[in-house]
Amino acid sequence: MGERDATVNVSQIERFATHDGPGIRTTVFLKGCPLHCPWCANPETQPTSPVMFHDERKCVGCGACAAACPARAISLDDGFAWDRRACVRTPDATSCTLCERACMHEAISFSGELMSVGDVMDVVLRDRDYYENSCGGGMTISGGEPLANRGQALALLEAAKVEGLNTAVETTGNVARSTVEAVEPLVDHFLHDLKHLDDVRLREVTGGDGPLIKSNLTWLLSVAPERVNVRIPVIPGFNHDDATIRSMLDWLAERGCTKVNLLPYHTLGRSKCTRMGKAYEWDEHPLDEADLAAYHAYALELGMESKVGA
Repeated sequence: MGERDATVNVSQIERFATHDGPGIRTTVFLKGCPLHCPWCANPETQPTSPVMFHDERKCVGCGACAAACPARAISLDDGFAWDRRACVRTPDATSCTLCERACMHEAISFSGELMSVGDVMDVVLRDRDYYENSCGGGMTISGGEPLANRGQALALLEAAKVEGLNTAVETTGNVARSTVEAVEPLVDHFLHDLKHLDDVRLREVTGGDGPLIKSNLTWLLSVAPERVNVRIPVIPGFNHDDATIRSMLDWLAERGCTKVNLLPYHTLGRSKCTRMGKAYEWDEHPLDEADLAAYHAYALELGMESKVGA
C-alpha cells in the first residue's frame, strides 16, 4: 500500500486558514487527543470516534432521525438524545449517518471520517497557488493532538513534502519523544503549546504530562529554535496571574525560545459542546488583547518575538 492509500482519521479540513502558521494554509484537523482541556475550542476532536452535532435551532422534532436509526441510538422522548455507545459503526469505524441523511432540516451532522492520504492531499493541493503567493503558506496538521497517531502524522507530512509544501504542526507536546524526533525533519513550523509549568495543576485540569511536554519542548528548542513558535493559552482560573505567566516566559527564554504567542481565553468551544450534548466546563470571562499587554511587554523585554493572538 502506497503512502497516499494510508488512512487518516479526519475531523475537518479548513481551507484558507490564516492563524495556523505563516501565509494562507489548509489545516487538516485529526481526531484524538490525550488531553481533555475543559476550554478546548475543538472538543469534537478529543475522541477518536465520530461525534454527532445536533443543532436544536434547526430541529423540528419530526422524529425522522430516530426512525432511520437501525440501532435506536436516538430518542426524542424527553428532548433529543443520542447514545454514542449504541450508535452503529460501519466496518471502517465511521458512523452509518443514516440519521444525518434522514434529517431534512440539516440539524444533524457528524465530525470524524476516515480518509485516504491521497484524498486529503487532493483537497490540500487545490490551493497550491495561494500557498506559493502568501509568504510561506502550506499545510498545517492540527487536532486534537495530530501527533497522537504517529503513523497518520508521518503519512500526511511525507505526502506534503513529496509535493514540496511548507508544513506546520500544532501540538501539545504530550507525545512520545520518538514521535517528535521522527516528524522533526518534515516540519517547517512547530506551533507548540505550553499551558503550565506546575505539573500537578496541569494534570489535574487537563490530564497533561508536564515533564514529558517540557522535555519535548526543550529538545525542539535545542535542535530547531527558529522553527518553534510557543503558544501560551492564558486561561482565567488556571494560569492567568503574573507569577505564573512570567515564570513560563522566563523558562522559555532560558531555553532559547525566540517566538511566543499569547492566546487570550475565549469560549468558542461552548457552542460546539452544546451541539454535542456536552457541558462546557470552564465558563470564565473571555480575555482580550489589553488583558495580556503586560505579558507581551515582558516577552519583548526578554528578547523574544511576541504576539497576542494566533
